[in-house]
Amino acid sequence: MLVKDIGICLARSEYSETSQIATIFGREHGKIRGIAKGARRTKSKFGQGIELLSRGQVVFSQPRSGSGLITLTEWTVQESYQQIRRSLGQLYRGYYLGELVDLFTEELDPHPQLFDLLEKGLADLAANENRVGVLAFQVELLREVGLSPELHRCGRCEKEPSNYVSFTEGGVLCRACAGAVNEKSRVKPAGLQALRRITSSQAAEPGEQTAEQIQQILSYWIRAALNREPKTSGFLT
Repeated sequence: MLVKDIGICLARSEYSETSQIATIFGREHGKIRGIAKGARRTKSKFGQGIELLSRGQVVFSQPRSGSGLITLTEWTVQESYQQIRRSLGQLYRGYYLGELVDLFTEELDPHPQLFDLLEKGLADLAANENRVGVLAFQVELLREVGLSPELHRCGRCEKEPSNYVSFTEGGVLCRACAGAVNEKSRVKPAGLQALRRITSSQAAEPGEQTAEQIQQILSYWIRAALNREPKTSGFLT
C-alpha cells in the first residue's frame, strides 16, 4: 500500500550509481528512511534526486515498525529554499536545524508541530540572516521534545539562580547548589537573560557577543541531552 505525506529531506546518501537513500521528516508519519531507486537517473520520478533540506510531497510504501528501509516511489519538490543555498553561513545553519530534528526524533514517530517549526525555520533562513530565528528554533525544539531547561529558578532548591546551568539538575543553579553539582556549565549573565527573553518570545536581534553566549548555553544543553555533539554545530557562526 502506498501513502503520501509532505516531508522535508533531513539527510541523504548515494546508494548506487542510480539510487539514493534519504531520510524524510514527514508531517503526518514522522521520520522515514527509505531508498529512492533510480533517483539519480536523468529521467526519473524523483527529478534530479532528493535535495537536502528541500520540502516536497513524498509517496512511499506503507512503513512497518522495525522493517528497516522503506521504498520511496515518488518525490515532487514544492520548495527548495534556494535563497539559503546562496549563503554558506545560512546553508550551514539550515543543515544544523535539519540535523537536530534528525537526532531528536525516532522513526515513524509523528511530530506535526515540529515539522511546522522546521518548515518555518527554513523559510526564515531563506528570508533573512537574523540569528534569532536559529536560536528560537532550538528553544522550541527542546520544548517540543520535553527537554526545555528551567531558566528562572534553581533546579535543586528553586532559589534565585546564579550563573551556572546543569542538564542533570534540569536547568539553572543557585550559587550554593552549584558548588555541590559536578555536571554543570558556567554561563554569562547577559546570555542567560537574553535566552530568557527568547523563551518568552520577547527577543530582538542580539548583538554578536550575546548571540554567541546564547548559543553556548543551547549547545551545552543539546550536547548533554544527546550525549554527543551534532556534526554541524561547528559550522555555526
